[in-house]
Amino acid sequence: MKLINKISRYFLFVSILVFVVVSAGLYFVIENTITEETDEQLSNISQKAIQELKSDKAVSFSPFVEIIPVNQTNDKNEFKDVLIKSNDDDEPFRQLTSFTNVNGKFYKVIVRISLIEKEDMLSSILTVALAAFLLFILILYFTNKIVSKNILKDFYDTLKKLENFSLKDDSQLHLTNSKIKEFEQLNKSVLFLSQRAKNEYRSLKEFSEEMNHEIQTPLAIAKSKLEILLQNEELNENDLNQVNAVLTNLNRLERVNKSILLLNKLEHKNLFENAPIIIEDEIKSILSTFSDFIKTKNLIVETEFEDKASINANQSLINILFTNLISNAIKHNNENGKIIVELKNKHFSIKNSGVPLQENPSIMFNRFVKSTNSVDSVGLGLTIVKRICDLYSFKIQYETQNEWHEIKLYF
Repeated sequence: MKLINKISRYFLFVSILVFVVVSAGLYFVIENTITEETDEQLSNISQKAIQELKSDKAVSFSPFVEIIPVNQTNDKNEFKDVLIKSNDDDEPFRQLTSFTNVNGKFYKVIVRISLIEKEDMLSSILTVALAAFLLFILILYFTNKIVSKNILKDFYDTLKKLENFSLKDDSQLHLTNSKIKEFEQLNKSVLFLSQRAKNEYRSLKEFSEEMNHEIQTPLAIAKSKLEILLQNEELNENDLNQVNAVLTNLNRLERVNKSILLLNKLEHKNLFENAPIIIEDEIKSILSTFSDFIKTKNLIVETEFEDKASINANQSLINILFTNLISNAIKHNNENGKIIVELKNKHFSIKNSGVPLQENPSIMFNRFVKSTNSVDSVGLGLTIVKRICDLYSFKIQYETQNEWHEIKLYF
């Protein structure tokens, strides 16, 4: 939930609570005020009726004034609300009952005032007051939202720039100056952390590149010495096996080193020149290169090319991409297995039989992740494939079902 929406929600909740409390309080205040005024009017009418009674005048005017002779008097005056039937309807009245002694005779004096007008007035006053109060709350709510949005503009601007910030880019992070002290302090902290992160990333990257380059020379020397040693006829079978094992691991280390160098270069798209590439021709060329490998494992390869799809990319990278995918399909296949290659509607897929995958397919694009059955793999082939796809905004998916593995590529 956005900060501004959360603030507005709390404000609205408090406003509704205040609205309910004020509405209830306003109702009781207005009702009590009207009741007190009505009771005062009833008292005046009752006194006037008693005066008229003492003057021997007829004062009975039902249902508003009633004079009833009684046997005894009562000093207590009683106010209450009553309903009196009029025209088949019950009409509300406010009633005052009092007693008086006129010339030795006792009378009960009942005076009433209709509450219909009073209730209408109460309803009108409440409606106007509550409407005004509700309008006031709505105005405050939207004003608060607009003002909050304006105040938080610098904050959202900082967030937007952080979303587009990348350690790989050479450009610096530029934040808008804010007149709000807290936001300005936040911007200073963000700039400081971003610059420190860039420096640390640059140092780590330079160290990685230098280390990889420095490793190449001793690796090449060690491999050449071992290859010369393999030609020595004085070595016995056990010595040859030992030398072969060392040479195999050095080759593997060399592949890892070259793969890491390539991954570092793939972070910079401007290092690679692009040109139009016919995908079908590239795939056929790679399959032809692997023809001996395919025959050795006695694999059946089925191809289906429905269009001459062309993309604008670096030829070497596209070659690496499809070479890794086809190489994996061959390397991880079963003897007498099958490979299905399809290219249609700018959609490439390669499907191969093999040992069921024990890992989650989604993690196979991570660095140094490989199938538990892969001994010679360095775990960077699919990582490089994914990085090349990201470089050119290709969508790639890895799906598996039982012994079948399929990688889909959308250009």
